[in-house]
Amino acid sequence: MDFSKKIINWYKKNHRKLPWRETKNPYYILVSEFMLQQTRISQTTIKYYLNFIKTFPNLEKLAQAKEKDVLKKWEGLGYYSRANYLHSFAKKLKNDKKFFPNKYKELIKYKGIGPYTGAAIASICFHEVIPAIDGNACRVFSRYFGIFNDITSTITKNRFRVKVSKIMDFEHPGIFNQAIMDLGSILCTPKSPKCLLCPVQNSCFSIQNGTVDKLPVKKIKRFIIHRFFYYLFICDRNKNVCLNKRSTKDIWKGLYDFPLIESKKNLSIHEIIDKIWKKFKVRFSNHVIYKVKQKLTHQILSIRFFNCEVLQDLKKNRFFDNFCFIPPNQIGEYPFPRPIILFLKHEKMI
Repeated sequence: MDFSKKIINWYKKNHRKLPWRETKNPYYILVSEFMLQQTRISQTTIKYYLNFIKTFPNLEKLAQAKEKDVLKKWEGLGYYSRANYLHSFAKKLKNDKKFFPNKYKELIKYKGIGPYTGAAIASICFHEVIPAIDGNACRVFSRYFGIFNDITSTITKNRFRVKVSKIMDFEHPGIFNQAIMDLGSILCTPKSPKCLLCPVQNSCFSIQNGTVDKLPVKKIKRFIIHRFFYYLFICDRNKNVCLNKRSTKDIWKGLYDFPLIESKKNLSIHEIIDKIWKKFKVRFSNHVIYKVKQKLTHQILSIRFFNCEVLQDLKKNRFFDNFCFIPPNQIGEYPFPRPIILFLKHEKMI
C-alpha cells in the first residue's frame, strides 16, 4: 500500500472532528484557515469560528460589515491583520462582482492568502491536486524524507511541494492534505512523537535512521524589541471616554486604544509628565492605575495606565481633534487590544 493510501486510511479512523470539516463551503474553510494561522486548534478557536460565521454567515454579509464589528468578533484571537485581510477579500469580491476563486493561482492573488491557505482551500473545496505545506507538513515530510534543510526557507518549502506532489492522492487531494495536518498534530509532534503508531513508520527515513529528534531543522532569527506604552485614561466633563482608532500599519491596526505616549526606553515620571503636556496639553496624576506586560512574537510591551485631570473643554483642545469620545456604556461595542481589555476589566467597564 502506498504512502497516500496509508495516510488517508489512518485519517478516516483518527481524524479530529472539527466544525469546518463538516462543509465544503469555501468561505467557511477560508474563515477557519485565517483563524488558524499562527493559532493552535482549541475549543476557544472553535468558539470564535462558530461565533464569526453566525454573525457573518456569507461573504456578502462580511463585505457589508463595518471594520469595527469585524474586529470586535476577532477580538482576543490576535494577529488582527488576518481579520482585515478576510474583510478586504470579501469587499473586493463584492466590488468586482466576482465569485469565490476556485483555483490556487487565483486565490493567492489576494492579500492574506498565502501558498498554504490557497492550497488548502483549492484542494479541500475544489479538488485541485496541490500540496498544502504548513508547519505540520514541513515537520512530517522533513522527517519522512530525511530533509535537513532549513524549513523556514522558501527554497525548502518549494522542494517539499515538488516531492509531495508526486506521492499525494490525486483523487482525494483535500483529504490527503488534511490527513497530513492531523498526522503532524496527533502523532508527528515537535516533541515526543508517537512513531510506533505512525501508519508510514516502515518507510520513514527518520525512524529507520534515528533522526526523528534532529528534524526538522528550523533556523529562527529572533529580534526582540522592547517598547514602553504610557496610556492616558481621559474622560470629558460628561464622563465620555476618549478613544483613538489605530491607523498605523501594525498588529493593532483598526483596533481602539487610548491617547498614548510611546517610548523605546523606560521614562521617568517627570519625562512622562513633560511628554504628555507637549503632546496633549493635559495634566495627569502620577499615580499608575494599572500596569501590564504584553509579550508578542518579536516585541515586549511594558504598559502603564494613568488617570488624567481635564482642565478645559476637550472639544476646544485641537490636540484631540482625531480622537472620539464615547459614553462608557458603549465601550463593549469597540474592539481593543488585549492590554486595553485587561485594563477595562480591571476598572469593571466591561
